[in-house]
Amino acid sequence: MVNKKQKKLCCPIFSPIFLLMLLLTITFLFSGCQILPPIPKEAKWTVLVYMAAGNDLETVGLQDINEMEMVGSTKDVNIVAQVDRIPFSALDNLGLGHFDDSSNNNWTGTRRYYITRDTNPEIIRSRLVQDLGEKNMGDPATLKDFAQWAIENYPAERYMLVLWNHGGGFRSQEISRDICWDYNFGLNSRITMPELEDSLAFISGQLGGKIDIVGMDACYMGMIEVAYQIKDYAKIMIASEGIVPGSGWQYDCVLERLVVNPNQSSRQFASDIVDCYYSQYSGTGNNVTLSAVDLSKVDSLATQVSGLAQAIMNDRSVSKESYRNARNNSQYYTGVAFEYIDLKDFVNKLPSYTSNSSVLNYANQVSQSMDKGNVIINNTSIGSSVKNSHGLSIFIPYYSYDEYYNNTNFAQDKLWDEMLHYLGY
Repeated sequence: MVNKKQKKLCCPIFSPIFLLMLLLTITFLFSGCQILPPIPKEAKWTVLVYMAAGNDLETVGLQDINEMEMVGSTKDVNIVAQVDRIPFSALDNLGLGHFDDSSNNNWTGTRRYYITRDTNPEIIRSRLVQDLGEKNMGDPATLKDFAQWAIENYPAERYMLVLWNHGGGFRSQEISRDICWDYNFGLNSRITMPELEDSLAFISGQLGGKIDIVGMDACYMGMIEVAYQIKDYAKIMIASEGIVPGSGWQYDCVLERLVVNPNQSSRQFASDIVDCYYSQYSGTGNNVTLSAVDLSKVDSLATQVSGLAQAIMNDRSVSKESYRNARNNSQYYTGVAFEYIDLKDFVNKLPSYTSNSSVLNYANQVSQSMDKGNVIINNTSIGSSVKNSHGLSIFIPYYSYDEYYNNTNFAQDKLWDEMLHYLGY
């Protein structure tokens, strides 16, 4: 420590050098110039991956971390992941012991990693920032805590949050699982759509604005109901109308695009992710879809869909069965999404089933809104069973209405559920 006497001797306050430096500083300040360029206090992007791999997806979860490590974080791009695993005993109790992965020292629980570059495709060598013990990834409080931690420790101009896990849209036939299913806490531990909305509202509040991109590396989440649920808290949603194969997104491709051009817009980055997905699965024989959705335009689309619902209820020119037939001949999705159909394909089918001018007017509005460049930023579909996929699905039951649908904001705010009841579902 320098005492006052020494300080005075070392640097007299009225020395010519001091006065010269003071004059130069004032000149630069008032001229708008700077002696040195500013040092950035934050990165361009922070990518948060909420990887709920405490289930039968443990192996592919570890593979995806290794894909991320093929690129790694840079001064412009932070890549952080919260990763959950599951012990063999928990899987075996569910009859799923054959999905257990014992690699990477067979650790269990929940960890936070700052992803660093490493070319070993099997061993995770990223910086372990925190070992949290066992956390329920199906608890929205866990998601909030991860996001708050990442925002505080890895500030950036833009953020992408990836929800990595199983998905079932607004629900599935077997169980109301929604997204982020954690087998460590039973088969009903998941984040529901209202809980996801609440979580994203919290994260948006932490940011002081909307999340730039919310990606869902999970099946069946590419629904208008899901987009409508999160539209107030995110700018862009990336999701699939159908099945996402176990290998999920190709993270080395996705992150390489961002690291090479960190100044790109959120819209361009979202489009790049869809293009990576096409490159990944093209020619593999998989039937897959992925779309990037402009959430700022979902309100308008939802209003058009509600208008269509009202017009269908007012249409007395054709039987209700005609509309049910239009639904049955539209693009649908297998598995738990059997009752989800492609929205654009459905409205494009309607001229074959009714001549009602109001119905057809709304159908045309919806179809145009879902053209690429409008609500749909980019979209890909690969495989004959999903060839008529255009970016967003919607719930129309094949057999009967599911009361769980009432939990969605879309059902509460719009007339779609009333129309479904009118048609006899």
